[in-house]
Amino acid sequence: MLRLFLVAFAFFGTVTGALAGNPFEITGIRIDAVRENVSKAREQAIRVGTLDATYRLLDRLTLPEDRLVLDPPLIITEDIAEQLVAGIEISNEKRSRSRYLGELAVTFDAQAIRAFLRANHLPYVESQALPVHIIAIWKNEEGQAVLMPDNPFTTALKDGNFQNHLVPLKIVDLDVTEENEAAIAWRLANFNTQLLSEISINAGINELIIASARRTGPDRVTISARRVFFEDGGVSSIMNMGNFEGIAPSSGRRPNILQTTLKMAMEKLADVLDTDWKHTAIVRDNFSQSIRLTALYNGIKQWQRIRDALGSVSLVEEARLEALSADGALLTLTYRGNEDQLIRRLAQKGIELQNDDLGLVARIR
Repeated sequence: MLRLFLVAFAFFGTVTGALAGNPFEITGIRIDAVRENVSKAREQAIRVGTLDATYRLLDRLTLPEDRLVLDPPLIITEDIAEQLVAGIEISNEKRSRSRYLGELAVTFDAQAIRAFLRANHLPYVESQALPVHIIAIWKNEEGQAVLMPDNPFTTALKDGNFQNHLVPLKIVDLDVTEENEAAIAWRLANFNTQLLSEISINAGINELIIASARRTGPDRVTISARRVFFEDGGVSSIMNMGNFEGIAPSSGRRPNILQTTLKMAMEKLADVLDTDWKHTAIVRDNFSQSIRLTALYNGIKQWQRIRDALGSVSLVEEARLEALSADGALLTLTYRGNEDQLIRRLAQKGIELQNDDLGLVARIR
């Protein structure tokens, strides 16, 4: 738990962190069980669904290479999973005399999950990166690109689960009308640098994903994605992320196949982003170090931004205020991990950390 000492400056308020979603929440778990009566079927479905959600949470917070080297292997039972849960919510329930179906959303107890992972010596990441903006293009049956806000791809992306990933996804709000849709779609499909630069400047972003989805079979969709990076308001590079497929299950309930397959494909894309973030942000030991940090700012609002950024970075264990003036503060910072990880985490919060004549200095970017 971060402790930020402000001596006599209590009027500055509390340290707060802003997450796009809740990484400890797993949604969209389909449950289905048959027993001698519907009450027992419901109980069994929830227990199995909760276990499934627990393993999905581990996939989100940890890396597979870290899980594979555990000796003995990590095995989670239904009883263990239930002890890690803070709450569940069930929707789309259907019942018969002996069968129970539904969709489960599980919110986990963050403190219990952290303790469980530490007890099993499993490195993890819980802090979210800044949201990555995405433009969702749907290719209809005629092969035309559809950008309007109600296209099937955008509808699938509005599922709240994509806000709970370690790298949340945020849909870019384009000024699209029926008259200009075709022209904008063509320019995006051809990665028109002028249009992309305008989007970057207007949205205040330094990266963007352009994803195009289309049906590739009765029960299948394919999403092609490219990641665009910007510097100084212009396009600096474009990276091909590849293709991601969503295939509807061949058995069981098949509600709204298009939305189901789109979400499945997008989960695969989101997992790639999460994995990249985990490789950057994961801390593999509990070793802490303390440094002297100088914060430079112009006025109280900038100081509050720096202070709040320190409070929202999970690596930081303590930020002790030693001195404060109108344009600068001296702190003793205790944190886990290495300096590069700290620099990257604070950069995600809009804070630049550099070494200069004063030592390590934090400024608003």
